[in-house]
Amino acid sequence: MNDLSLKQKLCKYLYTTYRDKYKSNLDFALSCGVDEKTIRLIQQGNYNMSIELFEKICISQQIKPSEVFLSIGE
Repeated sequence: MNDLSLKQKLCKYLYTTYRDKYKSNLDFALSCGVDEKTIRLIQQGNYNMSIELFEKICISQQIKPSEVFLSIGE
């Protein structure tokens, strides 16, 4: 993942790590308290998410933001 930007790494990690727990993007979005379109944009891999959105997803998935950064090597 070293050649990817930080936002690409975050999108890829969040989507690939947590999406499979849910039947659909809609289920994933509902669990995170966000719109399905937001999940589709994250899925595309280059979404410039806000800190608030990142934190909201982390809280919903019961992971600390620092753990995400460690996992993606940042």
